[in-house]
Amino acid sequence: MWEFVAAVIVAALTGYITFRIQEERLKKELKTEFMAEKVAKDLLSNDKWTKRSFDEIKKRLGGFEDDELRKILVRAGAVRFEGPDNKELWGLISKNESSL
Repeated sequence: MWEFVAAVIVAALTGYITFRIQEERLKKELKTEFMAEKVAKDLLSNDKWTKRSFDEIKKRLGGFEDDELRKILVRAGAVRFEGPDNKELWGLISKNESSL
């Protein structure tokens, strides 16, 4: 009987520790995502530009695959435009309402 109780206690403790470790890992990942969105929005909010090229954004917001970066830009409130020579440009909706 004591073996069963000990096994349940060990299993519960192991499950709790695993849960806490995964929770901390997820918090760190989400923090990175939220900070990336903030940086993207700040870059696109600059008064000098209404649109920025994807390549310029990627230079300043490194560490993300292209499609992942595009998702971050969309979550930041940006939309994609096509510039000269089919160049991919991004700008905030709020700053580009006339171009939509």
